[in-house]
Amino acid sequence: MKKFFQLTLTINDFKLLMKYYFTLGISAFNKRKLFNELNSARIVSKDNLPLNVACAGSKVLVRNIDKMQTYSVHIVVNNPDKAKMNRISLSDPLAIALLGYSDGDQTEWEMRDGINRIELVSVHQSKDESWLPLTEDHNNSMSNAV
Repeated sequence: MKKFFQLTLTINDFKLLMKYYFTLGISAFNKRKLFNELNSARIVSKDNLPLNVACAGSKVLVRNIDKMQTYSVHIVVNNPDKAKMNRISLSDPLAIALLGYSDGDQTEWEMRDGINRIELVSVHQSKDESWLPLTEDHNNSMSNAV
């Protein structure tokens, strides 16, 4: 029997994923997966989000199971300087795939090179919030969505 899974999201991350769901160009695989995840998502305030759940601002150690690669990313709201601290934008397909998952979780997401199986090895909330916009609303960060 399949174990029930539920994403845990802040309201802003939920809105971001909803916006991504309605963008043109999202693959059928990702759209179906995202639909199911958003329907059962648990929405919490930023203050009540468990520290091991990926959200805007998280630093995540990711393992691509298929490619046997491990790398660290920092999910940021604004356009990142990719050479600086492995930052990825919220509109990056990998960031979209990670939001709401916690350390130890595995998921599949279709990237440009096909469906990838990824594991969140560890998740840490960033204490440095200087990258955040002045308001907590980051709905406009989807302008670069793929």
